[in-house]
Amino acid sequence: MRTSQTFSISFFARKKKKQPELALLYARITVDGKSLEISLKRTLPINKWKQSAGKMQGSRMESQHINKKIDETRILLYKA
Repeated sequence: MRTSQTFSISFFARKKKKQPELALLYARITVDGKSLEISLKRTLPINKWKQSAGKMQGSRMESQHINKKIDETRILLYKA
């Protein structure tokens, strides 16, 4: 028997209204076409965000911390 259930996790940055050079980091969880967005409570420079990869580009310490938070969150969501 085949199931038609779907599950996906994506990460995206949303610009701040008062500081357009900065963005807030969000995770979007989609199950069977219904989505939920949660904030990861992280701020990042919008010009360093790479949407196609869903990660922050660069090798600076800030980028490494943000990307580590994304990886940890993805693992926790898949476990749940």
